[in-house]
Amino acid sequence: MNFTAKLSLKPLSAALALLALPLSYGQIPAEDLDSIFSRLNGDDYDAQYDARMDLLAAVAEATAPGNEDQPKQVEAQLLQQLKKESKLTTQLWILRQLALVGSDSSIDTLEALLRSENRELVDGARMTLRVLTNDPNVEEAPQFSDKLDQLLQDLANAENPSIKAAIFEAIAEKSPKQAEAILLKSPLPEYIRVAATSGKRRLEKATQNLLGSGDVATQIVVLGALDGKIPSKLETQLIALLESENETLQLQTLEALGRVGSARSLDAVLALSDARSKDLSDAAIETLASIQDPRLDRNLMSAAQKGTTEDRVKALRAMSFRASEGISDLVNAIAANTDLDEALREEAIASMERVGNNDSLSVLVSIVLEEGKSGLRREAQKALKRMTLRTGDAEAAWAAFKAGLDAGDLEARQALILVADSAPSPQMVDYLMNAYESGDESIQKTVIRVLPSWRNWDGGKALLEIAQKAGSDEKLRAQCFKGIGRIILGSDENYSFDGKYELAGAALKAAKSEAERKAILDGFRYVVWKDKRYVSQNEVDPELKAAVENGQDK
Repeated sequence: MNFTAKLSLKPLSAALALLALPLSYGQIPAEDLDSIFSRLNGDDYDAQYDARMDLLAAVAEATAPGNEDQPKQVEAQLLQQLKKESKLTTQLWILRQLALVGSDSSIDTLEALLRSENRELVDGARMTLRVLTNDPNVEEAPQFSDKLDQLLQDLANAENPSIKAAIFEAIAEKSPKQAEAILLKSPLPEYIRVAATSGKRRLEKATQNLLGSGDVATQIVVLGALDGKIPSKLETQLIALLESENETLQLQTLEALGRVGSARSLDAVLALSDARSKDLSDAAIETLASIQDPRLDRNLMSAAQKGTTEDRVKALRAMSFRASEGISDLVNAIAANTDLDEALREEAIASMERVGNNDSLSVLVSIVLEEGKSGLRREAQKALKRMTLRTGDAEAAWAAFKAGLDAGDLEARQALILVADSAPSPQMVDYLMNAYESGDESIQKTVIRVLPSWRNWDGGKALLEIAQKAGSDEKLRAQCFKGIGRIILGSDENYSFDGKYELAGAALKAAKSEAERKAILDGFRYVVWKDKRYVSQNEVDPELKAAVENGQDK
């Protein structure tokens, strides 16, 4: 099916993307652009296709009648993105959009791409240049001799990487043995990429052998050229590459091990899951989750149940990254068992952040209530907050909290109330307001401390109610208004925009001083384009509208 035919299958996609764009802004919103390119560079084909349609829709909007100022702004965004991109399919799609929206401003960048070592990229840049310059004679791809001796001479004289790659490919077709000799003598990136995908066993093996060259730059190019087509027999060699101090090489090696790794890779990959670099630790975790060896989960389960404490901690950590079968029940049992080593229980609690289920909630609540003298209370509090962000089941969290709040003493209840935002249900807000009305000063301070961390507007409404009842207590009112501002500032697009402006408007009306108004307006220091569209289409406080229009993009 050609591209035009496929486009007709999803006629609504581009139209819907157009509707999602801001109505009066020249650029594609940064968060939309990030989303588009994140999906384009992902592995989900459907998501890639939708992202292509979204970008096409944005370009179509920019070139629509009446939007004369938009093309140059969108062109600048596309050129900036093109310079950052390394994925060929994404680069080619950007080039297609530049053919629609580009101008003379694109020509220098496109001419630079004509010198790329990647022939597909060169062809894409050439086609775009032809469209923009209306010149069908933009540098044609050269033709080469079909004689080996002449090809070797042409290669020796060539300087452009894309030309050298094309000649090398012709040599590889004529004589893989000769191409291998050239590759081993001069392992240039353009040669490596051709050899890795040549389909010639001799050249593919020679490329793989370059992993042992000891040259980091060469190793990086080889892994990139193999693009996942790595035989499992190279696993031991790949594991050794993880010891490199070059993070780029480590990242590419981790990706390769995610495809061909086995139980043998566990220790080396798991060690990097604690790396100081977030990119490296995230990649190691993803690799652990990707390894397909069925022996790995069996070995880990055995170690988690019967090994030494150190072995069990390591096994729990790895199993939680892999979401292995049975891991949720296992971490619940270990965390609840007070006879076990504290380090093991702490790892089980931490693992709940990733694999905990609703049964984990009551375990964590019990630890918060009953283990105030151990460090595990704090770990359980952190796990409650992080796990419930993942599960998003406020009602289940409230059920576990209610049981604990009913059973605990004052000190234990305060420890739970400190993380009450883990269960941001209406029932929890009612409980906190009733607790506040009890008059206990320590409880009141705890309630005021937790409400600004609420994950919906109910927390802000509760703070506003407390402020309105505070009378002349300026300190308490200040705390409440600052708390409302924090909730607004920390909100994202999952929060109701109507609720956001309803709360902000009510708070501004209730404010009795400039400091209180400022606390609310400070919540709009950072905004998204939907905020700007909202205040342009709805009646809001003039000072609030000004704050939004002057806010920085999140």
